[in-house]
Amino acid sequence: MNMLTASLFGISFVVIACLNPGARRIGWIAASYGLGVLEPAAHLVVAAGGSMTLWDRLGSCGFLIGLTLTAPALSIFHQRRPMWRGFALIVGAGLTYFTLLRPLSGEGLGHRLIFQSFFTASMTLCAVTIWRDAPRSAMNRVLVGVFLVTGLHFLVKPFLADPLGFAGDQDYLESLYAVISQASTGVLLVAAGLMILIAVLQSIVKTHHDQARVDPLTGLPNRRALEEAFDRCVDPARRRPGRVTMAIAILDLDHFKSINDRLGHDGGDAALRRIARCLDASRPDLVVPARLGGEEFVLLMPDHDAETARVVCEDIRRIIAALKLPDLPGLSVSIGLTTLGAGETLAAALRRADQALYEAKAAGRDRCVLAKTREPVPVRPRLAMVGARA
Repeated sequence: MNMLTASLFGISFVVIACLNPGARRIGWIAASYGLGVLEPAAHLVVAAGGSMTLWDRLGSCGFLIGLTLTAPALSIFHQRRPMWRGFALIVGAGLTYFTLLRPLSGEGLGHRLIFQSFFTASMTLCAVTIWRDAPRSAMNRVLVGVFLVTGLHFLVKPFLADPLGFAGDQDYLESLYAVISQASTGVLLVAAGLMILIAVLQSIVKTHHDQARVDPLTGLPNRRALEEAFDRCVDPARRRPGRVTMAIAILDLDHFKSINDRLGHDGGDAALRRIARCLDASRPDLVVPARLGGEEFVLLMPDHDAETARVVCEDIRRIIAALKLPDLPGLSVSIGLTTLGAGETLAAALRRADQALYEAKAAGRDRCVLAKTREPVPVRPRLAMVGARA
């Protein structure tokens, strides 16, 4: 059963890695489970008449390598530097003991404690890896606990061997100790495997979610992310009386076609990426930059009125004008700016900002134009109605 379970986990991680080319690092986790299959497989070979000495050593070595490899595999999954020295120390000492020293050490309690201590060390390394490398979350804290409990259970097993009828390695497969040992280890490792599998799937879902909201060329938020940011800023404010204070600007890179004609599309892409980095570095903290498409960018400016938004836009325009790029005399942007009207949608505000951008282009480019907004005219009650209330 343990062999089947480990195989299913390994196959699951392989399938996930193959279906998600950006998540190939998950293959390391699959490799750890693949090596872990050697231990229950070795027991099956021994039960079928295979050499006890050979297959017992092979199974123990494979299980230790697979179990300990989980730690660097988790570090690689979380894109952190693995603790390879710890891995090498545990595996090196364990393999030396299993292949050279174990036959000389007898089968008493001391031998069993030494034998199981290597597996405890591997589980401790996994717990330290999750604590060091994984994001802080309730699930990861539980996973640390599962690894520590698993390591502790390896140290408890030697004390249960004699009461459960384990007289020596030759009688292992026929003892009640083997059943309890394999079952307890299997349950704990399945719990850890399920939590690792959940973490892997969550990571892939998050990656796909983020990629769907990021412009691949510039790394800025795209139109969908801009709409979501607008909703987050506006919806809570609309529940309060009064008008939402927000400004929206569209920035358009001037003479972009001539840049493409002169430098090619690679040069044009480089100019767009440079503008994007400039917007992200120069914006105030609350301002959200995004790319609409082509050479157009947007600045969403919560809690900015027309004057403060104009100052932000002018600062960014001057910073862009000072940029120096190879084979280009300079860059400039035209900006259309508007404030958000009461109850107005993002699409309506963008249309008005786009009209202001058109005016900036027509006026000679490299400037910021504030759109003309129509404020609602308050309706005064008729005198007859006032008199009626009096």
